[in-house]
Amino acid sequence: MQKIKTHDKIPNSKAFNAYKREVFAVPTLADVAARAGVSIATVSKVLSNTPYFSEETRQKVLAAVEAVGYVPNLAARALSSGKTGIIGVVFPRVYDAVFTDPLAQHILEGVEAACIDNGYNLLLSTPYVNSDKPDERYLKLLESGYVEGLIALDNVPRTSIVKPALEKEIPTISIGYGPNPLYVRSDDHGGAKNLMQYILSLGHQHIGIISVDERLNYAISPRMNGLRAAIQEAGLDFEQLPIGYGDFSTKSGFICAQKLLSEHPELTALVCINDRMALGAIQYARSVGRKVPHDLSIVGYDDIPLAQFTDPPLTTINQHGPKLGHRAIEMLLSLLQGETPKSEIIPTELVVRQSSAFLAER
Repeated sequence: MQKIKTHDKIPNSKAFNAYKREVFAVPTLADVAARAGVSIATVSKVLSNTPYFSEETRQKVLAAVEAVGYVPNLAARALSSGKTGIIGVVFPRVYDAVFTDPLAQHILEGVEAACIDNGYNLLLSTPYVNSDKPDERYLKLLESGYVEGLIALDNVPRTSIVKPALEKEIPTISIGYGPNPLYVRSDDHGGAKNLMQYILSLGHQHIGIISVDERLNYAISPRMNGLRAAIQEAGLDFEQLPIGYGDFSTKSGFICAQKLLSEHPELTALVCINDRMALGAIQYARSVGRKVPHDLSIVGYDDIPLAQFTDPPLTTINQHGPKLGHRAIEMLLSLLQGETPKSEIIPTELVVRQSSAFLAER
C-alpha cells in the first residue's frame, strides 16, 4: 500500500475552503430570501403555507426556491411550526392490487397535482384490510403525527380506513363512501342510470349484467340501483335480467360472460359494472365468434386509459378521477385552515365508442 507523503495531503488553504463552501454548501432560507428580495420570515411563512401573502409574493418565493435549489428540512419545520407539510393518501388493498387499479391511478394524478400546486408532499399508504381492521403499519402511521391530514379512498364495507383517523382527530377527506361526513365522490347512481338508459335507447331489451358482490365495495349498490331505476322507468322488470358476479378483474368478466351467454343466448347487450370486466366479456365474445357490437353490445364503467384502445373501443362512464383527487385536496386544505368544506358529488360522463350499437344494426 502506498503511503501518502506530507506534500500529497489535501490542501487546507483559505481559497480551497472557500471553494468547498461554494460547491458543497446547502442552500438556506437566507439564500432564498436574498434571491426573492424578501425577509427570511416571509420565506418561512410562505413555505409553511401561511395565508395572508399575495400571490405575487408567493410566486416570487417559490421561484427563488427553485432557482437556488433550496430543500426544506421537514424535521426542522415540524419542530418549529407543528406542521410537516405532508398529506397522507390512503388506498386500501382488498380485492385488487392498488397499483394496477386504473381509477386509483387517475385519482392519484389529481391528488399529486394539487399537492404540488400547494407546496405539500404526498405520502402514499396502501394498508391491507383483509381482517376486521387495517394493518398495524397504517395504525402506527396515524399515531406518528407525521401527516397533517389524510385523503382516503374509503369504499370498503368490511372495515373503514377512515374511522381510526377520525378517532384520532386527523383532518380527513374521503373519496367515496364510508362513515366520514366530509367526502367527494362521483355520481355512481346517476352514471349507471345514464349507461342503462343509453343501452335501452339503442333498442336492447335482452340485457345481461356483470356486477360485483355489494359487500366488496360501497359503490356497487348505488350503481346497481341506477341500473334498476332505468329499467323500471322503461317499464321492464329488473328482476328478470340475468346477473353474473365477478371481482372487478378481466378474468372474472370473461367467466361471467361465458356463463351468461351460455345460459341466455338471446342476450343482445351486456352492461358491466367496471371496464376491466367489460374487456373480459369482449374477449369471451370474440372467442366464440360473437362480433361486438354487431352481435352483442358491451359497455363498461370507469373509462380506464385502455378503454379507448381496445378492439372495439369501449363505451363506458367517465368518473373524472383526476378531478376527484384534486377536489379532495382542495377540501382538505380548507379543513386544515379551520374552514368546513361542503361534501361534493361529481357528475359522470357517458363516453360512447364502438362497442355498442343499435339493435337494428345487428
